[in-house]
Amino acid sequence: MVNMRNATLMLIVDENKILLGMKKRGFGEGKWNGFGGKVNEGETIEEAAIREMKEEAGVIVDKNHMEKVAELCFTFPFVPKEKKFDQLVHVFVITQWNGNPAESEEMLPKWFEHKEIPYTSMWNDDIIWLPKVLAGEKLKADFVFGEDNETIAEHSLNDF
Repeated sequence: MVNMRNATLMLIVDENKILLGMKKRGFGEGKWNGFGGKVNEGETIEEAAIREMKEEAGVIVDKNHMEKVAELCFTFPFVPKEKKFDQLVHVFVITQWNGNPAESEEMLPKWFEHKEIPYTSMWNDDIIWLPKVLAGEKLKADFVFGEDNETIAEHSLNDF
């Protein structure tokens, strides 16, 4: 995991529902996803997650109400080195927050029942790890994407 960029992913869960956001621009545009992004210089992973949640959905999260549930390592071997977006994503589940989710320039939030999660409109890895996290598992996973940067060429899951 040398030169892996740290990133965050926040999953707001309310009983049998999860808040996802439709990515409106940039990396992952047109996909449903959790909320998060890059860790800025001088920022902790938790601070970055809280900032991104506020920027992308207008939701305020206290770090005492964040539970780290996964570390996901994503490798895109077919992306040119100057455009690399290999990353180690720190995943948090949030069950307490302040504010109502609202659309931003980057994301359109929407609640989904667990049984109605739109996996066909998400990253291909999500169907592998997200059901496990929603079932209460904590895990570490590695995903290597294929030439199309969509297909999962290899993956492994381990306990956290």
